[in-house]
Amino acid sequence: MICLVDSSVWVHSLRRSGSSKVQELIRPLITNAEAAITEWVILELMAGIRNSETAESLLRKMEPLPRLSFSPENWKPAWTLASHLRKKSVTAGAADCFLATVAIAHEVPLVHCDKNFELISRHSNLRTIDWSVFV
Repeated sequence: MICLVDSSVWVHSLRRSGSSKVQELIRPLITNAEAAITEWVILELMAGIRNSETAESLLRKMEPLPRLSFSPENWKPAWTLASHLRKKSVTAGAADCFLATVAIAHEVPLVHCDKNFELISRHSNLRTIDWSVFV
């Protein structure tokens, strides 16, 4: 089963100081080509890159992973999700709404270490796999 893996998981799996449990859980998803990403996840990881890392090494690590696309017709559902959440008093960032929309559109669960996605899932069709308990 393909899963969209949020940057909150990649931070823990790529860094030596990250959660060993998350590293253990992500390994089989990568090996079985079940850990998918979006270009946005790469952008988020690049924005948090450390001085000891290079953009090229990060891109090499992400290269083999399946990519889930975001097509132009997904913008309206993303906007609708953001406004729906706001009306439900759920403050979700644009990036979280974007990733949730990608997961919903591709009918895949979103693996995360970010409680915001649990809030989003309560008010949408987003399916989640919550690894925040491991960090």
